[in-house]
Amino acid sequence: MLKQKLNIIFFGLLFVPIMIIAQEDVASQEDMIIEQQQINFDTFFFEALQQKSIDNFDKAIYALEACQDIDPDNLAVLFEFSKNYFYQNKFSEAEYYGLKALQISPNNLYLIRHLKDIKLKKNDYKGAIKFQKLIISQNSEEEADLIFIYIRSGDVKSAKTLLQKLENENRLPDSFSLLKESLLQEKSSITQENEIILMPVSRLDKLKSSYRSNNDFETLKQVLNRELKTKQYLILLNDSKDAINKYPSQPFVYMVNGTALNKLSKYNEAIDILNAGLEFVVEDFFLESQFMEQLSLSHKGIGENKTATIYYNKMLDLRKK
Repeated sequence: MLKQKLNIIFFGLLFVPIMIIAQEDVASQEDMIIEQQQINFDTFFFEALQQKSIDNFDKAIYALEACQDIDPDNLAVLFEFSKNYFYQNKFSEAEYYGLKALQISPNNLYLIRHLKDIKLKKNDYKGAIKFQKLIISQNSEEEADLIFIYIRSGDVKSAKTLLQKLENENRLPDSFSLLKESLLQEKSSITQENEIILMPVSRLDKLKSSYRSNNDFETLKQVLNRELKTKQYLILLNDSKDAINKYPSQPFVYMVNGTALNKLSKYNEAIDILNAGLEFVVEDFFLESQFMEQLSLSHKGIGENKTATIYYNKMLDLRKK
């Protein structure tokens, strides 16, 4: 009996080190997997930053998706998603990821400022005011920026009240002196409101505001040309699509819509819309040459180089007339 017990103890003592070694091996493998995941995450994340820096936003998003597979709720990844969509003018997607990031870091000023910018881009002034007030709760020095948002929203009364308050508290920045003169000087309320609303708004915003007021086609052309000049291709695509529905016999709107599609590498769609619009071109050689140029780019985009050359030569001929 004693001998049997001693054998059990002996073999048990032999087995314990084996178990310890096995456990250490498993732990070591788990550490290696975690370390490799971290290496992969860092690689993809820095790739995303690099691609964003050269405006390759789709590639940046692809790299961020790989990061998200490794760490689904990473704050930096969510913020980068939002920024990349913002730079593509995909404001709904940008807001979605920005709000997800804000749930993780509710007092993050960088995030809150970013979300305010998204709201301004969407012309959601009520939302922008909400985020600006969150900023002010952490940094009172930024209260003056709320004046501009009030003005853009058309609430000149609130802008004037806030400006006067900051002036009385000696907290109004010197850069607001011109705005202060415009707001506080005695003028008719209608004249004052029109002047102040226009002051902080960009040229494109002014054009859009003008078009909403007069529904004039020439103003719409200026809006679309401005969007094209400033390379806002996604906005241009949507606005020109609306313009086609409203002015179906105006060839210009087809041309800019086709241009936007080409810029977004949607070449087959561009060919269809350009051919449709070309039917409405009548004795306008320059506009027709623009159609030829875009059709050349479309066909080149899908690898039809011979057809692309034909359209290019047509463009050159038309511009000689």
